[in-house]
This record gives sequence, structure tokens and C-alpha cells, in this order.
Amino acid sequence: MKKLLFAVIIIVIALVPVFLAQQNGTTAPITKVEVLEEGVYKYKGDTKGTVMFNHNQHVEMLDGDCASCHEGEPAKIEIVDMSSGHGLCGTCHEQTDDMNACNFCHSK
Repeated sequence: MKKLLFAVIIIVIALVPVFLAQQNGTTAPITKVEVLEEGVYKYKGDTKGTVMFNHNQHVEMLDGDCASCHEGEPAKIEIVDMSSGHGLCGTCHEQTDDMNACNFCHSK
């Protein structure tokens, strides 16, 4: 009986990293790793790979309407995890099919 209990405990401990890797990653950290050129940023996520964000393209598409993304006086937006990124980007991109395919924004 003790051997069975020990085996079950070992299996559970071995599967914890697998379980955690399968989570949706909403609290997984995202780090800005590189500024490729003025206004183009590369973010590295822990679960779904990198995300490229072209601020210049968004400014042009929104005709300079900073309030679409920035509240009040435009200030730096901190994207610290997948939840904050999806919360901000999803506001507009969920209106299209863009957010239905992870690799639209994420690349490994």
C-alpha cells in the first residue's frame, strides 16, 4: 500500500509542470525584449512565443486617435502578462476574426 501511495505521489509531482504548461497563460509574464525601430516593439511571452507590435501602424490606422488605446493624456502602456495584452488589444481585435487565431499575433 505504501508503494502505491508513493507511486501516486511521484506521478502527481511529475505531472505538475505539464499541468502548469497547459494553462491559458493569462498571468504568464510578458517582457518587452527589443525595440526594433522607433515605434516597433517585440514582446516575449512565456507561453505563446513572441508578439510584434507596430505602434506606428496603429497610429496611422486610427488616424492619430490616441484615446483608442491610451486613457487621458497618452502615456506608456505596460503589458505585463497575457491578460493585460489581450484586454487592451482584444478591445478592437475581437471585433474581427484576428483574436481567434493565436498565431495572428504570436509567433514561436
